[in-house]
Amino acid sequence: MPQTLSAPQPVASPRPVSGLATKTHCAIVARRPANPVAAQVLDLSLIETGEFVIVPLDPARIEALCTRLKLDDRPFSDMAPDCALTLRLADELGLDRFALIQTDETGWQGAQAATVYHGRVRTMAVRKGAGALNDALERIGVRPDGGRDAVDTLGLGFVGNAGLFPGR
Repeated sequence: MPQTLSAPQPVASPRPVSGLATKTHCAIVARRPANPVAAQVLDLSLIETGEFVIVPLDPARIEALCTRLKLDDRPFSDMAPDCALTLRLADELGLDRFALIQTDETGWQGAQAATVYHGRVRTMAVRKGAGALNDALERIGVRPDGGRDAVDTLGLGFVGNAGLFPGR
């Protein structure tokens, strides 16, 4: 059973989310379905893959969305998309349990960070490094298949390389 952590709070010394490099890939990953009407209103893409949906997040737009929705854009951790906006987006999309994943411009094999939420409660502390994405994805139910890890099972390597993430 996953450890339940307390509700996140903004970090003490805020780092602007907009300072994130444009080549960083960030996404919410959850079981389907997601609300397509909410996605359209929020100008978000929904990429369906098997039982799951990937919602690419554009780090450059996070600050603008926070302003529009009147939310604090200070991150809860040093993982930039880990902020009030992400929790709001997941809620609006109807995604109760989700992984928040981030990787650098070298693709899904580069620097990684991930966390898992159930509603507004973090159920996996932010992890960095090799295996962080797989751990988070497996906690939301992605099962490695055919000798592939959870990242490849979802096709995240293809999604990132196909230019489906903003800023690529």
